[in-house]
Amino acid sequence: MWREYFEGKTVVISGGSTGIGAAVATEFSRAGARTIIADLADDAGHELAASLVAGGGDCCYRHCDVSHEGDVNALFAEVEETVGAPDVVFANAGVEWTKDVRSTSLAEWRRVIDINLTGIFLVTRGALRSMCERRDGAIVVTGSPHALATVPDAGAYAASKGGVHALVAALSLEGAPYGVRVNGVVPGTIDTPLVRREAMAAADPAAQMIAMAAAQPLGRIGQPEDVAQVVLFLASPLAGFVTGSFYGVDGGLRAALPAGPPMRYDA
Repeated sequence: MWREYFEGKTVVISGGSTGIGAAVATEFSRAGARTIIADLADDAGHELAASLVAGGGDCCYRHCDVSHEGDVNALFAEVEETVGAPDVVFANAGVEWTKDVRSTSLAEWRRVIDINLTGIFLVTRGALRSMCERRDGAIVVTGSPHALATVPDAGAYAASKGGVHALVAALSLEGAPYGVRVNGVVPGTIDTPLVRREAMAAADPAAQMIAMAAAQPLGRIGQPEDVAQVVLFLASPLAGFVTGSFYGVDGGLRAALPAGPPMRYDA
């Protein structure tokens, strides 16, 4: 269904080698977009790009550390020189962090902020510069429920994502006069390598995955493809009057009080 909107378009995806980013890259490639995957996970990125090309897609992988200005600038310069300015940018690269603030060193704090917030700034800045000049384009950013409500051992992560949500609001206002839209997705518990690593840290990883699923009012853990469909919607003309918004893809997680999902009274 997406081919009519994205065939021949140029799409850049940071953090595109695995998880949500890989699912988004796959969907854009299937829709006929020229898809550029940017990441630090080189082996996974090259493998994904090769599989998409083998399936008939127009895709390539580029190494990029989003926390380094030179890497990001070089990425956008290469894209513009080789395939043209991006029509869509999905700023997705990020790192998890689980440690209370008292135990977090300044170096650890800076690493989380540099990747999760400064990385989003650098990628979206690169996108806005070319999109505003062309007066067209769509940016989608990965946010987090931790921007709104968090847990005691995620201070640095929550702060970085809170900054991301505020940045999206500012970017949407900067882009609006030029016809550039900026929105975000807020994934809940999605079956990605990040979530699997969190589960593996538990005493019983299998039981932890079951508990994570039970915490979602829809009763399951989300799949990367669930998020990808919303990303493509926000990047498409179907969302032509949507900017400055965050769309939850969380199975109802943010709607539920700590007591859990609603009881079924028809049982």
